Amino acid sequence: MNVLKNKWIKVSSFVLLTALTFFGYGCGSGNPYVADDGANHSDAIQVVTDVNFAGSVLGADKPVLVDFWATWCGPCLQMAPAVSQLADEYKDRAIVAKVDVDKNPDISNKYDISAIPTFIVFNQGEEVMRYTGSTTIKGLRSMLDKQLTVASKTEPTVTVD
Repeated sequence: MNVLKNKWIKVSSFVLLTALTFFGYGCGSGNPYVADDGANHSDAIQVVTDVNFAGSVLGADKPVLVDFWATWCGPCLQMAPAVSQLADEYKDRAIVAKVDVDKNPDISNKYDISAIPTFIVFNQGEEVMRYTGSTTIKGLRSMLDKQLTVASKTEPTVTVD
């Protein structure tokens, strides 16, 4: 009886996980910001890799919001439209970047990405803020706005006579 119960639990769990996986992929369909592979459709988003991370993120002259994600992650795909919209809104004031954790394990390990989506804000080459999990576009805006406020207070003012 116990063996049958354990087998039923395993089969039920597999079916449930399979259904949730397909549901997660379906959530992004029909969205102009999400391709079939979960990639963004906004030209304002920078795709960052292990190779170009230092220059694109750490060397940036403005705040950078990095979205650590994966193609198989339902919550990541659900966040993709908000991330793309944010990139379009902030393209002159901040950088929005994406790192596919499966294709870029070195940078994902360096920043201890153990759950996705994870959003990290970098300012002047330093990690200044981190959020793991789904959030709203309002939450992402808040993260960037805080750093834009900090950046504007620390920039020297130049007076021209």
